[in-house]
Amino acid sequence: MTTNNVRTTVHVKAVIFDMDGTVTDSPLDFDRIRADCGIPAGRSVLEHLATLPKAERRRAEAVLAEHERRAAAECVLKDGAREAIETLRARGLKTALLTRNSAQSVRTVLERFGLEFDCCLSREDAEPKPSPEAVLQIAQRFGVPPQEVLMVGDYVFDVQAGRAAGARTVFVRNAKVPVLPAEADYAIGDLRELLDLLDGAGQ
Repeated sequence: MTTNNVRTTVHVKAVIFDMDGTVTDSPLDFDRIRADCGIPAGRSVLEHLATLPKAERRRAEAVLAEHERRAAAECVLKDGAREAIETLRARGLKTALLTRNSAQSVRTVLERFGLEFDCCLSREDAEPKPSPEAVLQIAQRFGVPPQEVLMVGDYVFDVQAGRAAGARTVFVRNAKVPVLPAEADYAIGDLRELLDLLDGAGQ
C-alpha cells in the first residue's frame, strides 16, 4: 500500500467500488470494442458514442452491449473482493458499486457472485465517471458527506470522479495504468489491502 498523504488510516462511512477491473477481472477488450464500433483509437467509448448521429449511435450501442453481456457472463471475482466487501459491510460501512457499464451487466455480476451492496449505479443512472455526479448522488443517498466517502477503482476516471466529488480515492494498481494517477490519495495492490487501510473505519 502506498499513499500520497501523511495519514495511513482512513476513517470513512461509505466505500464506493468500481466494477470491471476492481471487483471483477473482466475480459472487456476496449481496443476491440472501439474497432467494432468504429471508434478512433484512444477515444473514450461512451463519450464518443454521445457525439454520433442517433442511428449510428444505436448501432454502436448494440455492439457495445454485446461485448458487455459476454464480459459479465465470463468475468471472475478479483482476489480479495468478496472478503473486502463483506468485511466492510460487517463493520457497518455503507458500500456501493459504481460503473460505466450497463445496468444489465451489474445485475449479471451481482447474481453470478451473490454480491450485495447498499447501492448500485450504472451509466443509465447518472452521468458516467469521470463526472462526480454519481459519487455525489451515492453520498447523498447514504446521508454521508463526500469527505467521508472512499472511491476505489483501477482507472483514472474512478479517482478523478472521486476527487471531483470531494471524496478520498484509492487506486488499484494494474498493468493497464502503469502510472499512479495524480488524483489518487492511496494505491493498493488488491482489495485485501483496503481492509488494512480502513482498519477501524466507521467505528
